[in-house]
Amino acid sequence: MAESESLWEAYMKSGPTFYDPSIAQIDATRAWSLDLFIDGLQARSRSSIKHVLIAGVTSGQIDPNLRLCDLPPLKRAALWRYLYTSGNPGLSFMVAALPQQYVRVKELLESVETFKHVGRLMKRSTKQGQKATKISHIYDIGCSHGLVAMLCAASFPHIAVHAIDLIPRDSFQAQREAFVSTGTSLSNLSFEAGDLSILRNRIESSSDGYDGGEHSLLLCVHGCKSLTHDSIEMAIRHEWAWLSLPCCLQAKNHISEKTSLKVTDETRFAMLCGAIVAKYEPETITTIDPRITGRGIVIASTGKEK
Repeated sequence: MAESESLWEAYMKSGPTFYDPSIAQIDATRAWSLDLFIDGLQARSRSSIKHVLIAGVTSGQIDPNLRLCDLPPLKRAALWRYLYTSGNPGLSFMVAALPQQYVRVKELLESVETFKHVGRLMKRSTKQGQKATKISHIYDIGCSHGLVAMLCAASFPHIAVHAIDLIPRDSFQAQREAFVSTGTSLSNLSFEAGDLSILRNRIESSSDGYDGGEHSLLLCVHGCKSLTHDSIEMAIRHEWAWLSLPCCLQAKNHISEKTSLKVTDETRFAMLCGAIVAKYEPETITTIDPRITGRGIVIASTGKEK
């Protein structure tokens, strides 16, 4: 009862982005259910024919263009509770302060679910039954809108978080400003324009701790083409922890050129992820609900202590 009252009080102070006077306390404080949340939402479609998602049906994905402001009050309240209880309460305040063109429902869910896997990886020991290695740097390669990197920076203020992508997106700067405006400084977060070569060159030319015995975590979330393969190779070479959500994988990086894959795209993706697992022997293989993302296989390893 105390938790429900606390949540209700927080919801009433959540501001016009989330709060609606028509929402009852029981609805704003109800435990999160993705099944209930997606029911009736616009589904992703590659044709002009529109479809909606149905509770209990695992096929279909949330339309990537669906924004928070498109949701009815009841679903906005449910999403608020999900964000507020995600382990980083500051996230709901950031989203409330963010210009609505940057608040896409799929990106929010995908980023938070990815971060949950990062959090589990951070907690695990590098060796069975032994002391965990302290992570000093997190590198998010191909960071895109950067929300995963920002959640890392907000949740682990003692860790230097490096967001790296070819160009800084407007959404990255908007989210960072929204975090700062609502009290989360992200002073440990930096953005660098470039690709994996930035990190490679820094390691080769630096003696300031980027490789000198410190343990790092290398993230690659939906990296394009060879980035998944290259990032895992780099992490293993330096005995770092790594986490990858593969996306548009290139067969030449994972199977013999003699092998011809005449299968569906979904089967091809699963087979190439299996090839990654067989080659790099990660500790965990998990998934994000396919209604959030069609590329939700999460492959991770804590690396080795130097």
